[in-house]
Amino acid sequence: MSSIETDASNCTIPIGSPITALLPPLPSTVRGEATIISGDCGRFNAGRPLLVYPSGKLVVVRELGVELFGSSEVATTVDNPKALPGVRALVYRGHTATVTVAKFSPSGRYVASADIRGKLRVWAYDHEEHLCKLELQAFPGIIRDVAWDGEGKRITIVGEGSKSMYTKCVQWDTGVQCGPMGGHTKRVITCDMRQKRPFRIMSGGEDQKCVFFSGPPFKIASTLGEHSGTVNCVRFSHNSEYVVSVGSDKKVVLYEGKTGGVIQVFEGKHTGSIYSCSWSEDDTKLLTCSADKTVNLMSIPDGNILKTWNLQNEKLYSGRGGMAVACTFCEGRPIVVGVNGIVSLLDDDAENCIVKALCGHQVGITAIAIDNKGDQIFTSDSDGLICKVNGADLSISRITGDSTNDITEAAHGGIVKSVAFVDGLIISTGFDDMIRTSCPQDERCISAVKLPAQPVTSVSGAEITFIVTVNSILSFKKGKLLKNITISFDPLCCALNSDETILCVGSRDGYLRSFCVSKTDGEIKESNALSLHTKPLTALAFSPDGSKIASGDTKDVFVHSVADWSSLCKGRWCFHTSTITGFSWSKDGTILASCGADENIFLWNLEKKMRRVHYPFTHRGGVTGIAFLNDFKLLSVGADGCICTWDVSEDIKSKFG
Repeated sequence: MSSIETDASNCTIPIGSPITALLPPLPSTVRGEATIISGDCGRFNAGRPLLVYPSGKLVVVRELGVELFGSSEVATTVDNPKALPGVRALVYRGHTATVTVAKFSPSGRYVASADIRGKLRVWAYDHEEHLCKLELQAFPGIIRDVAWDGEGKRITIVGEGSKSMYTKCVQWDTGVQCGPMGGHTKRVITCDMRQKRPFRIMSGGEDQKCVFFSGPPFKIASTLGEHSGTVNCVRFSHNSEYVVSVGSDKKVVLYEGKTGGVIQVFEGKHTGSIYSCSWSEDDTKLLTCSADKTVNLMSIPDGNILKTWNLQNEKLYSGRGGMAVACTFCEGRPIVVGVNGIVSLLDDDAENCIVKALCGHQVGITAIAIDNKGDQIFTSDSDGLICKVNGADLSISRITGDSTNDITEAAHGGIVKSVAFVDGLIISTGFDDMIRTSCPQDERCISAVKLPAQPVTSVSGAEITFIVTVNSILSFKKGKLLKNITISFDPLCCALNSDETILCVGSRDGYLRSFCVSKTDGEIKESNALSLHTKPLTALAFSPDGSKIASGDTKDVFVHSVADWSSLCKGRWCFHTSTITGFSWSKDGTILASCGADENIFLWNLEKKMRRVHYPFTHRGGVTGIAFLNDFKLLSVGADGCICTWDVSEDIKSKFG
């Protein structure tokens, strides 16, 4: 099975995996477009503060009790059967394309999710394997929104095709369409269904129209043209008495829920495009969010502003990152998402704005580093962001920089290739051809040095960092480049031994080249070149005592003695099916962990070479980094943007003794 194919066995992390913590990515956002999140999670999940949202190719069902609401108790649930406080979400990986929307059925037992390739999937949330009940190629193009009816029997889908715009309503269990539907002349962005009979559907799109459907079978009842800009969101109230639409024209339009008649048009509530709206549980209040960086709470039906939260006053939402693109109520509490992806719980006290916020990554993680005590974890991603994870409570904060990205305020202007913790500071390199030094306490980049070429990888000792670029190897210490030697090979990875005297570099030609280095002045001299692999050498790692080195290519894991470069294990550990991306040795040097783009993690032991521990489907899209923490706890990060920890002690004991 290729890495992009999905079935019941790998749509989530396999049952029985020894996972102890899972930190999911933040919602995917696009400037100028609404992001769909939902805190309405159905009867099955009543009383649980859940938030469901799309993130890349994932659907994230996030438990907010511990993270945002300050709960100290963790309930036993289908997605967290052991009630582990570190498992913060269910991450569903059944889509092979970017997910655009996900919503719970009224029962809370099923989730309907859709992606940019026009595929709709309905899957079981209440089943431990989260089996897919319906997979439907609804449109040839992107699906923008979905909505369930109050009985949980029908799903409305809106989106776009190559030439035509689409609105559909289908039976969720068969995919059979419930009547011909149309009415829009440009792409359809949003839809919702009335929760009581007689059922009604409203859709809105870029043609500045809202179309009201009656049925089933559903047909156009009226076309409403109160908006003078794109309609970004339409939502029925829970009691179905009202339906509201918001748009880029800064209008909030209130309609009668049964007939679609216009009740009131509210203007001047925001000074920017309104992207999203959500009803309170008692249907007397409406939450709206806008590009003007404000969130309003309106009373309905009079339209008075009860409260306004101004995100531009918050440090987390500085720059354009404070444009609010999504909002919802979760257990009666207002939640908002900025275009920078940060999820915030808004304060009911008018004097404050944010009670607590969820930071993190929105895209794949590229590198990890751990401080000396293991109290802090540093991760980087392909958007240039660097995040700090508190090892105690698993809270995440972002390291801000001086890059030109004023939405996320990323530390780098491109992909971050490496990150390290050196002498109390964070050292990172990126595709902006910069090496940056950041202070973890201030959570800000404090200096930057221009590199002579694009960095490929780097490795750090106690004080000196060695940066391998496409044509050179450099040494860096305390904000200054010390030495620079030119290389003629194509480097891919590097490793530094424990006493910081040997630097090894792996290359595309399969050679391992060793260099004698000085930890005082950063001097670099090539000493040896060994042809260890017949394929590109993609990963290296010294054992803690520096006596052994592990190397990996697209399949094989080799271990050699550093003293005479003799082979300790060769040809036996060949179970990866794609590029090996990283290694980590246990603190005592007895266990070697390897990870790869094949989504697998393996554990190896030189004393029992014929045995292995295998964890499949750990990260969608591949594992990009791995590291042993204390007491045989393993940390992994991946292209799915997730941060996971695994307690592998029992598996090591049972397999290796």
